Amino acid sequence: MKKTILATALLSLFAAVFISCGSTKEIQSAPDTYTSEEEIAAPVIEESGNAETVTPKTATTKKKKNAIEDFFTFGNKDEYIFYDQTTVYTKEITGMTEKNASVVVRYDNHMAGFGSYNSLMYYYVLFDKDNRATLSRAIESYFSDFDNKRLQRKGKKTDRAYGKIGYRLSWGSISSSTPNYGYGEGYCGYEFVKGSPYFVIYNYEFDNIYYERAGDATTRKSTFVKYYFTKSQLRNLRNLLSEEKITEQILANDSEYIFSPSGADEY
Repeated sequence: MKKTILATALLSLFAAVFISCGSTKEIQSAPDTYTSEEEIAAPVIEESGNAETVTPKTATTKKKKNAIEDFFTFGNKDEYIFYDQTTVYTKEITGMTEKNASVVVRYDNHMAGFGSYNSLMYYYVLFDKDNRATLSRAIESYFSDFDNKRLQRKGKKTDRAYGKIGYRLSWGSISSSTPNYGYGEGYCGYEFVKGSPYFVIYNYEFDNIYYERAGDATTRKSTFVKYYFTKSQLRNLRNLLSEEKITEQILANDSEYIFSPSGADEY
């Protein structure tokens, strides 16, 4: 009986440690306050702080793996340019939790996005250029709906209000080991949690391309993944994922990148 109690206690402690992984030490982004036209007019309180930013890294050259290394190792830090940090919210069993998130660009295809813990796994959510533009438009629509009091507290499928968005999802147990990956479509919209609105990005299952290589050592599909953002977090993310910022990082860090200027007009 004592062994059973001890085992249960250790399991609970282990789960609590994993859930807290990646959490910020203190809340930096306060939930947004929202007042609809039907409610009593009151001043809108903006969130008090933005996530800390860090100075971009100095120029580096991508480390190359040989074929044997690539097959037997799961490390993936050499696949990314890590150039800044922000925060995101996830919904855990303990409630809404703010997590640290790294802002990255992939070397191979220049997809860019963010990586953070969500429940018990670490995920990278990466967008190509077209879908970064889709995300920017969705953010603008959300800001407009927020400022013009068009958000619906009890609306149906508001978490799909701004349509579909395509991205790459990579995941694993820790940030430096995310061998699982897949491509698919998620949704952009918003959701009220305890009276506060959040912009959301989420997806259902993505097929795991890595399963073809690893077999039953991994899973065939990803799980349901959802991220929540306050207005300040969205502003910060949109700025960090601007084409200017991304191009700047690629030019500074990717020695193999060949910049192709627009060709001269012929007459």
